[in-house]
Amino acid sequence: MKLILPLLAVGCLAACSTTGQTARGMKGYPKFFKEGHRGTRGLMPENTIPAMIKGLEVGASFIEVDVYLTKDGQVLIAHDPFINTAISTLPDGSSVVSKDSAKMYTWHQMNYADIRRIDVGAKGNPAFPRQAKLPTYMPLLGELIDSVEAYTKLHKMKPAIYNIEIKSNPKMDGVYQPADSSLLVKALMDVVKSKKIGNRFYLQSFDVRPLQAARRLYPNVAIGFLTGDAKRSVADNLKELGFKPDVYSPAYQLVKQETVETCRKEGMKLVPWTVNTAEEIEKLVKLGVDGIITDYPDLLSKY
Repeated sequence: MKLILPLLAVGCLAACSTTGQTARGMKGYPKFFKEGHRGTRGLMPENTIPAMIKGLEVGASFIEVDVYLTKDGQVLIAHDPFINTAISTLPDGSSVVSKDSAKMYTWHQMNYADIRRIDVGAKGNPAFPRQAKLPTYMPLLGELIDSVEAYTKLHKMKPAIYNIEIKSNPKMDGVYQPADSSLLVKALMDVVKSKKIGNRFYLQSFDVRPLQAARRLYPNVAIGFLTGDAKRSVADNLKELGFKPDVYSPAYQLVKQETVETCRKEGMKLVPWTVNTAEEIEKLVKLGVDGIITDYPDLLSKY
């Protein structure tokens, strides 16, 4: 019995520590997460400063962005690892028409000064007819945060919370992202810490490796786990990750009552992606999700 009691105490301390980290990581967050996907892709060119500002204007409390590391070590806001032919225009006004040609413009193989010259808004996006057409560029994470912080302060709005998605998978290693995913985690954390936004951010990814690196290197930072695999249960994903994330974000089609109950039991926020109709949002809210990621954050105004 004397041996068992100390072991129980150690276990309790470990559990309390983990709980404390989760509480600190998301302290002050709103009860319901209204997240603008890529800012507000449905209304403005994705992953640009105008998209972030518009997302906040129409009611988002969180803005979701995607990040890559450029050749010169800058943290770039972009969803695709190379130029998106549907929305991009080269500096000379021409377009890239094939995927093979697009791969010549791979962000991890380019310096940011060259990337910034590519327009990602003037053409619009045929998949999102409500999206405004305006010339704009892919910003760095630091510039985006500066712009959003200045805007919310000027307009006396609540400060934004940043959902930063690390674009990573083993097939991208060494070509589209660093082979060591901790390098990108460290680079983006250097930016975030320099901006002094406190805990108003969390890191998410489909890839467990950068999330594991983030938990190891920055144990108090909130973590979100993304999944779209219908064949894997919540338990399967938690086992692969190796710890309980603060936010569990499945594709919205995967959310069932059982998913809601499991996330509550495990102490995780359930925030599905990417929900773009009022009907689906209403259905998920009634199920009991803790937030919504959407290209149209204006649809969340009633929540």
